[in-house]
Amino acid sequence: MTDILTWSINLGRWSGVQIRVHYFLVFFAIGRLLNAVVDKDQDLLPTIAWLLILLVVLALHELGHAVMALHQQVEPDDIRFWPLGNFVIPSGSSRSQDNLPVAVAGVATSGFLALFSALVLAMAGARMVFNPFGDGNDAGAPYLLLAKFPRVEAFRPLWFVGWFGYLNLVVFLANLIPALPLDGGRILRAVLSRSSVGITRDNPYAQWTGHAVALILAIAGLIRMFRPAFSDGLTLIALAFLIELIVRSETRIMEDGGFFDDGVFGYDFSEGYTSLESSAAKVRPYRESALKRWRRKRSELRRQRRLAREAAEEQRMDEILDKLHQQGKGSLTDEENRFLVRVSTKLRNNRPRS
Repeated sequence: MTDILTWSINLGRWSGVQIRVHYFLVFFAIGRLLNAVVDKDQDLLPTIAWLLILLVVLALHELGHAVMALHQQVEPDDIRFWPLGNFVIPSGSSRSQDNLPVAVAGVATSGFLALFSALVLAMAGARMVFNPFGDGNDAGAPYLLLAKFPRVEAFRPLWFVGWFGYLNLVVFLANLIPALPLDGGRILRAVLSRSSVGITRDNPYAQWTGHAVALILAIAGLIRMFRPAFSDGLTLIALAFLIELIVRSETRIMEDGGFFDDGVFGYDFSEGYTSLESSAAKVRPYRESALKRWRRKRSELRRQRRLAREAAEEQRMDEILDKLHQQGKGSLTDEENRFLVRVSTKLRNNRPRS
C-alpha cells in the first residue's frame, strides 16, 4: 500500500529540484472536468480556467518553500504536486529542526496571497468567498457588494482575482492540519524535534496526532454527507483515509528502525558497523499470520533498498572528496556540488543538539 503514495509523473529537475506531479492531482483534475461535463449547472471552460489558476497557486506555494530553503541554506525538498501543495510522505529522518522555517514559508505564502486578494477585491467593491467548501456552482467566484446581480461573471478580471484568493485560502487552511502529507504535519514534527520530546521510535506523538486528525475529518465528512454538500463529505473522508494510510506507513518505518538520531546516513558509525545491528528491524514472533509475514518481508526489502542507497551515497561521497583533494574545488561539476550540499545538510540536521 505504501508504494501507492509514491506514484507520480516525473517532470525532471528544475534548478536542481526534482519536480513530480502526483497522480492525485491528475485524478482530481479529471474528476472536476468530468463533473463539469455531466452536471448541467457546471460549465467546462470556467472549470478549466480555475484548474489552471490552481496550478499557479500550487507553484507559488512551493516557491515560498524553495525561497526559504535557499535563505536557510537547506537543500529544497523534492516536490510532488497534488491538489493541496506538496505531497509529503514519511522519510527515515528523525531530525527536522532546520525545516521549520521552510515548512512555515509555504503556508505563510498562501495565507498572504489570500489576504492580499481579499484586500484587492475589497478596494474594487467586491467580497472574496471565505467558505473553504465554496459557495454554489462557481465556488470561488467573488461577490459584488453593490449590484443587482452580485455574483461576478466568469472570466472578468475580478473573477480571476477572486478564484486566485479563494484557492490560496483553501491551500492555506488545509495545510494548517497537523498531519502528513500536509505542511502542518511537517511543522508539527519540526516543533516536536525542537522540544524535549523529539521524534524517535519511542515517542510517536506525531502519529497519535495523525490518527486523531483522521478520525475528526472522517466524522466531519460523515456529518456533511447528510447535508446537500454530499461531495464535500466524500472529500473529507478521502482526506481522512489518506492521512490514516500515511500514519500507518510512518508507523511501519518506526517499527522497522527507520528513524535514527545520529550518523551521516542515519546510522551512528562511532562504534563501527556493528551499530547497524542495533537498528535492524525488531524480531517478529515465531508464529505470525500470513499478513504479518507478508508485511515483514516487505519491510525487510525496504530496509535492504535503504541500506543499498546509503552505501551508494557513501561511495559517491568518497569519490567526490578524493577528486576535490586531487584536483581542487573548481573541478567539481554542478551535480557534484549539489551532492555535497545535500550531504552537508544531512550532517547538519543529524548533528546532536546541545
